[in-house]
Amino acid sequence: MWLFRASIAFLLALAIFVYGFAVAWYGIAPHGTIIEMVTVTKSLLKFGAVVPKNLLVDSPDDSSREQFFIHVPELMVEGYYAFLVWDDHNGRNSAWLYNHHGEHLHTWALDYDALDSDGPLNGDDGPHGFNVLRDGSIIVNFDRGDVLARIDSCSKPAWTKQGVYHHSLQEAEDGSYWTWRGEGSAYSQYQYLENFDPENGATIRAIGLVEDVIQKMDAASSVFLIRPDFQFQRFEKYPGAQHDIFHPNDIDVLYSDLAPMFPGLDAGDLLISLKAMNLIAILDPNDLVVKWSSNGPWRKQHDPDFTSDGKISVYNNNSGLGRSEIIKIDPGTGEITNDLFDGELRFYSEAMGKHQYLPNGNVLIVVPEEGRVLVASSRGQKVMEFNNISAKSAKYNGHVKNGLWMPMGYFEHLPECLQ
Repeated sequence: MWLFRASIAFLLALAIFVYGFAVAWYGIAPHGTIIEMVTVTKSLLKFGAVVPKNLLVDSPDDSSREQFFIHVPELMVEGYYAFLVWDDHNGRNSAWLYNHHGEHLHTWALDYDALDSDGPLNGDDGPHGFNVLRDGSIIVNFDRGDVLARIDSCSKPAWTKQGVYHHSLQEAEDGSYWTWRGEGSAYSQYQYLENFDPENGATIRAIGLVEDVIQKMDAASSVFLIRPDFQFQRFEKYPGAQHDIFHPNDIDVLYSDLAPMFPGLDAGDLLISLKAMNLIAILDPNDLVVKWSSNGPWRKQHDPDFTSDGKISVYNNNSGLGRSEIIKIDPGTGEITNDLFDGELRFYSEAMGKHQYLPNGNVLIVVPEEGRVLVASSRGQKVMEFNNISAKSAKYNGHVKNGLWMPMGYFEHLPECLQ
């Protein structure tokens, strides 16, 4: 009898172990409930309140405890600075507009429910792709949501477009925009570079990364590290993140004024970033040929950009290594330079991140996982910093999703809401 009972106990323990493994690996019930309970408990212990995961972070030791602080006024570039943030004071995502003196000029409140009544398909209403238009409206997308939207200066939707549009928004020279669209998820295997009209969101064209580029390339395995016979999986046929083989996170457009600096390239060529492969590549959107590519020396990179010196700058996250950086690669020679490395600047974001070169050589750097935006001189001197200081305690910063600079005279009129 004791052997029978021991056997039953063993089999029961084995079943519990196997089911627990399945819950963790495949995300089946009650995986979501367990994760939510752990998140809530950690939040209560640390912040004394329930805060959505990753939206508050410890402020860096070297950060100013002023929200908008100018370190070197004489190096500050005039214009407008816009930041897409977790607005801890109001418990929502917002976009904030400042002038170069640090004066707050306008707020766009982001109410995801007003854009997508059935809620985010993949469970998170955090925005990522972001741009400010000259009429004072903004365009946003959501990595785990399923809507692309233009929002007017009164924070009301001008139009919405269903679909998993994610990570990047880049204006083309003709005024249209490029973004990424995933099949059911920002992290699915079937991904599309989509060009759309900002006036109404209408799709102009879409390029399938798998169908139009990889599967038609004789040398796909050498560029995308994928064998020609690889069986790509549709979104509904796989269970989770282990199938995130691309993780596309940016598109940049080569403008005609920069094209002469890049021999062999043409105005309109697209610079794309695939984080999971440590890959950046330049694609001709007309004949769909990859003209150039490189898998490193960056690690889990974001936001490669064409620059005026004929190089490509890269936000090198260096995920897992504790220090991110902005590096440049010469696509003609492969030479790597790091102009900011010897300066005082230190920042780290394991995921996400944007940067923008300003007219005087300054670099605006968005550091999401530090909850701040930095402006550095060309030598790495800290010129300005924006800290998204939490309403709960000055020890914490709220998450910053994106940020950009716009020149004086950019707006037709400054954003305001007359309602």
